[in-house]
Parts: sequence; structure tokens; C-alpha cells
Amino acid sequence: MRRPSSLRHKKTMRICTKWQLRFSNGRVDGERVKTMILNWANGEFTDTEKVIGTLFDAGVLRRKDLMLLLGWRRSKTDSHLLKLRQKQMLLTSRDSHGQTVYMLDENGVRAAHQLCNIEGKIVTMKAQISHQLGVNDILLRYVKAHGCEGVQWYSTRESADELFSFRKIAGNTDAEIRKSYIRPDALIQTANRGIFWLEYDNATESSRQLRKKFALYVQNLSIIDEKTKGQVRRVIWVAPTIERVRWLVSRWQDVKERRQAANIAMLFYIAGQETSYMAGERDKRRQTE
Repeated sequence: MRRPSSLRHKKTMRICTKWQLRFSNGRVDGERVKTMILNWANGEFTDTEKVIGTLFDAGVLRRKDLMLLLGWRRSKTDSHLLKLRQKQMLLTSRDSHGQTVYMLDENGVRAAHQLCNIEGKIVTMKAQISHQLGVNDILLRYVKAHGCEGVQWYSTRESADELFSFRKIAGNTDAEIRKSYIRPDALIQTANRGIFWLEYDNATESSRQLRKKFALYVQNLSIIDEKTKGQVRRVIWVAPTIERVRWLVSRWQDVKERRQAANIAMLFYIAGQETSYMAGERDKRRQTE
């Protein structure tokens, strides 16, 4: 059995080294190398490599987002974006508010693969731009409010690989994992609250699709719960409106009752209200678990 393509990458960035994971005091211990998106700025890379790496890990970013993650002024950021455009390594589009967003072209993705030691298909971010911006905004809001100290962020590709590793640690075969495979939108580890799987919902999925996703989360997280001592059982769902949050809560309650998923915590927030919870602050705005 072949793993999904995202799981065949030769990655150097993981929560833990496989088979060396242990949990203690609410934190993940073991041999780790931080994921890159929050570490490009201070890493030993050229400025061009920093832009390529950050855009690759994020998928798509606005100029102000890139400035925040790299700690650059606008003039420096614009200069390096122009260089990438001249090298035919950059794509641009517009978000829902008309702001320009930046993505890597095929040449840029190829350069990122070489930089990150990844072997895989060259895929550009030409679809689901709005959704990916929503996912990235969860990280950006957290960084703006609380900084990067103690924070690790895992992209869809990376979080899927981590879930795969957790399933392997729990004793599942590749074939068993493939039967219930799920790709989280992201995963974040914060200093005060631990680990959260993240899902950004922009009201494009049907009731059937959501119930299936809820059921897959219950199945996956229940399997790994004992081995991880209950520390990776929380999923934060972020939606743009209170109406959509309530709709999600209703669908989750249906699945929770049928699946007897009392040990799995599903947390639902309007976009922007998840930040304080992830930081460990008192928060009464959560809709439900």
C-alpha cells in the first residue's frame, strides 16, 4: 500500500521522531525540530529563501502577513516579491476584500521542495485560496496577540503526517490508516494549552460532508487517545459567522450522540474568538464542546 502523496515527503520538520514520543506534564517531549513557518525569519537562509519557504508553508499570504511572519518592512518585502516575480516564481490573486495575495508558481514550489528536502508532485495554490487564507488567519491572529514564543504550527501537509505517525504509534497498519484517513487543516501547539487540531469552515461543506468529517475525527482521535494520554483529543472549529457556528454545533451533537464520543472535545468559535482560548486565557465565548 502506498501512503497518500503528502505522507511520502522526506520531511525534516516534525513534532517528534517516530517511535520516540512520550508525554509528560502536558507537553510533548522527545527529539523534535520545529516546523518552519515560524522559524524562517531567524534561520540561516538567504532573504529569498525566507520568502520562498514562508510562502510555501503558508500556501498563500497577503503582503502584511508576510511582513509579520518575517519581521520585515514593506520596502524590503516588496523588493523580494518583485525579485520572485521577475524569476517567474510568483503568482498573485485577490482575496474577498480585493487585497493582493501571493503564492508560489511552479518554479517557486520546485525551489521550495529543494530547500525543504521534499520529494513530491509540484502543486501550486490555485484553488481554495479563501479557505487557506482563513486557516492562516488563525495563526496570524495568535501571533499578533501573543507572539511566537512556545508556538509550533503545522500546515495541512505536516499535520496529516503527524496524525499518520500517531496512528502508527498506536499500532495501525498503513492499510488501516488509509480506510479512515483525514487531513486536518492545521495543528497548533501553544505554550499554555498544548495541542489542537484546527479546522476552518467557510460554509462550503454540506451536512453530510461535515458529519463524515466529525465521524472520522472521532475514529482517529479515539484510536490514538490512550497512547497520547488524552493530550491530542481537541479540535477547534472556526467559522466566519455565529449562524454557521450554531449550524456546526448542531451537526456535531448528532454525531456525538450516535458515536458516544464523550472523550473527544470539539470546540467551536467565530473567527477571532478562538485566540484567547488557545492562549490559555479565560474565555466564555466558546459555543460548546
